[in-house]
Amino acid sequence: MHRDIYRRLVNAKYVLGKAVVAQRENNEMSQAVSVLLLHDAVEIMMIATLDHLNVNVPKNRGFMDFWGLVKQAGLPDAPDKAAMESLNTIRIGLKHKAIVPNSRDVRDLITRTRGFFENVLSLYCSLSYANVSLIDLVPDPSVREMLSEARNKFRDGDKSHAMADLRLAFDKSRQPEGRGLLEISPPRVPDLAPELRTAGWDRYLDQLHKFLQISATITNILMLGVDPVRYFDFNHSVPLIQRTMGKTYTIIYRLDYSNCSEDRFEELMGFVIDYSIKVSDLYSPETTGSPEPATRWERVD
Repeated sequence: MHRDIYRRLVNAKYVLGKAVVAQRENNEMSQAVSVLLLHDAVEIMMIATLDHLNVNVPKNRGFMDFWGLVKQAGLPDAPDKAAMESLNTIRIGLKHKAIVPNSRDVRDLITRTRGFFENVLSLYCSLSYANVSLIDLVPDPSVREMLSEARNKFRDGDKSHAMADLRLAFDKSRQPEGRGLLEISPPRVPDLAPELRTAGWDRYLDQLHKFLQISATITNILMLGVDPVRYFDFNHSVPLIQRTMGKTYTIIYRLDYSNCSEDRFEELMGFVIDYSIKVSDLYSPETTGSPEPATRWERVD
């Protein structure tokens, strides 16, 4: 398969994932957005598949022409026509008649669309849905490698180390070598006089600092355009990494991952992929010059 066509299939799967996320927001307009994204994902996938099969695609092609084009080319009949007709009908009702779909119908469409992807990829592209990897969208090659290793470990049953690799890949995205993200930090906890500690101010300031730390984290996440709910879900679901002054670290496991499903693992990996894509254009050099004394001025007459 040509690399460009494979990349388009990856893009289609990514858009499908965004449709799933939109549907989970569970309000009227998020259901509408989900339907539009589902339709776009299917269309991207169908056109890429037709190009892979060297089928001539007319300029005025309609959404439901896929099945006829495949048949005219003498290929096996395409699957799931009724399911995709339902998607197209709901999308037309939304776009042209302002009929907002209900959440139950959209959930059903997501399941059937996922099935359509799996069947088409298997029948015409000799690919499994799982092997169309969103990892290829990650710009940083070292992060891509870490995520691939994490997936391999999970499939081999080494789930704990796979989860640790997700954390390490996320940390690498946050602080790549030689670059960084501009973030705000909470103020340091001040040193207190003994009499203030005796009065309990140390406990109060410690609680205040933890609050400011969480507030700074949420602000930084929002500035990057990342969903704070997904961030905290990821943060609480993967192991902690304690780093030393050198390059060594300690993994702290807080959960038992033996019963973690592959879907859940892929959901957490999806967050790292989304985060890596979002921040890839936001890195700045860690230093832009040597510090100068604050009192140095240049007079201009």
